[in-house]
Amino acid sequence: MLPSLLRRLHEFSRRLIVRVGLIAVCAFLAIALAKLLGHLIPLGLGDRIGADAVDRILSIIANSMLTVTTFSLTVMVASFRNASSQWTPRSHQVLLQDTTTHTVLATFVGAYLYAINVIILRETDVFKGEELVVLFFVTLGVVTMVIVAIIRWISHLETLGSLIGTAQRIEDHARDAYAMRCEYPTLGAVPLTGDRPEGLTDIPAPRSGYIQQVYQDRLQAEAEKAGLHIYLPLRVGSFIHKGEALAWTDGSNEACAEIVTRHVSIGSLRNYVQDPEFGLLNLAEIGQRALSPGINDPGTAVDMIRRIARVLLDAELATEEKQEVLYDRVHVPPLPRRLLVIDSIGAILRFGMDHPEVASAGDASLRVLIQKGDRDLAASAREVDRELRLHAPRSVAGEAGDSA
Repeated sequence: MLPSLLRRLHEFSRRLIVRVGLIAVCAFLAIALAKLLGHLIPLGLGDRIGADAVDRILSIIANSMLTVTTFSLTVMVASFRNASSQWTPRSHQVLLQDTTTHTVLATFVGAYLYAINVIILRETDVFKGEELVVLFFVTLGVVTMVIVAIIRWISHLETLGSLIGTAQRIEDHARDAYAMRCEYPTLGAVPLTGDRPEGLTDIPAPRSGYIQQVYQDRLQAEAEKAGLHIYLPLRVGSFIHKGEALAWTDGSNEACAEIVTRHVSIGSLRNYVQDPEFGLLNLAEIGQRALSPGINDPGTAVDMIRRIARVLLDAELATEEKQEVLYDRVHVPPLPRRLLVIDSIGAILRFGMDHPEVASAGDASLRVLIQKGDRDLAASAREVDRELRLHAPRSVAGEAGDSA
């Protein structure tokens, strides 16, 4: 479980504009490096590498990179729209964090900015003599980066926006979040169960939206400093309206409100980091849409059921003895694991029980969850089977559930 600072930096770094800015800064540093290292080049070497060689390469980079960047942006936008319309609109969120696409586009833009700026500086005779030698090798380095980026981009386009690539990214996000929540069901805080403790003050939500992340280590530090306890009644992924109780505290309202609102992220969209249910719901939505009459693709629904079962079975729930409380002044409700099977595999099966292949895949996954899953997963799998037994009276999972 990463500290809050690293999580914030990670989220910030996954924006396209950030990577473009970093590559652009590197381009300007490369220009400065070529100017500063010119005096280290042996005399006479500049006569062998003339200005014409550098100028031709820079001209090629400037002319081609603008075209390549425009084309790549068009492909990216088209792929994202296709994934949103074909699979699920929520898939657009995971595609926006595609680091390969960001890095490739940033490389193209950075190379273009480098070439344009060097051409301008060359026209003003800023680089002369041996400095051109350094500039030549720096330019070759930029060309190498562009070639590597183009190869990565061609390879990446094979799956960008496709069902396989999109579903795999969502599955990876869901698996990481679920594994973390199995190890820390309450994010390392004290489990919040039962009725509300007496004598607590409500901290209202400053705006409406989804609870995206809880920065529990920062809440713990601030709570220790203020000498209070913080209770978060809503789990990550819940929608909260402005003015509803975001938290309960045993301290003064003014001091606590700033602490809670600063370290509990509320946004218009759900987030994958601490919310495995969101990733599983995305996979379920893909399966449900595949079963619509307009698409009629039960094979995709079968694939989504198996992906969901894989996520749920790959992680092992930590025992109560191993669930260490790291933040004793923060109270968080545990992950409602009983809902995970009901809202994912159960949702697909409610749409697809008329398809024998979907029902068979659902039966197989439910049977394994009953036999191999922990108590909560087995109970929810049995509940799904009982709900659907009227539509599938010969459910293998039902037989396994009755015998378990």
